[in-house]
Amino acid sequence: MNQAVENVLTGQISIRKAAEIYNIPKSRLIDRVSAVKKGKEITFTPPLGRFKPTFNAEFEGVLFNHVKDLSDGLLPLTRKEFLNLAFQLAEALKIPHQFNRDKKTAGKQFYYDFMKRHPNLSLRTPELTSLNRSIGFNKPQVNRFFESFTKLMEKYEFTPYIIYNCDETSVTTVQKHSKIILLNQNRQVGKLTSAERGRSVTVLFCMNAGGQ
Repeated sequence: MNQAVENVLTGQISIRKAAEIYNIPKSRLIDRVSAVKKGKEITFTPPLGRFKPTFNAEFEGVLFNHVKDLSDGLLPLTRKEFLNLAFQLAEALKIPHQFNRDKKTAGKQFYYDFMKRHPNLSLRTPELTSLNRSIGFNKPQVNRFFESFTKLMEKYEFTPYIIYNCDETSVTTVQKHSKIILLNQNRQVGKLTSAERGRSVTVLFCMNAGGQ
């Protein structure tokens, strides 16, 4: 209840979503939030069970935003890397925790609780993207392509049946990718590698603007 009230008051999630995530009655949560806003003193029942959140809403928000930024930069974290990062953050902030100090990692229960509190994150398998390809595909490069394409269209007036779009997919015989954490809204999952190694079987699909 305490964590749910904190998340609602800081604007991280709605009351309805908080009630679902923390499995508490919505009406009771509304009463507690309303009481805090009015400055009333309220008492929370001590949490049951062995586990409780290590980070408060502010620091958990920092951790969430860092995971998101790494994902957007094609450097998403694996589950192991995420747990190591959580341990390092707790140590740096000198927050009391029950993480494994020998292995320098947070536990699996922390991972499950964190993912439950942030349902817009998921663990998925990435498509490896070479550094050269990432550098070559960016906003200035895309804008330059469409500027050249527009000039050619105006000059030669291509018909739809000679304008083709191609896409390829491949199955590598070497690399096995670890699952990574990222936002559910990201349909294409990429992760930078030094190179796209391994022997691959490639299939190329091609279709023109006329539908052929």
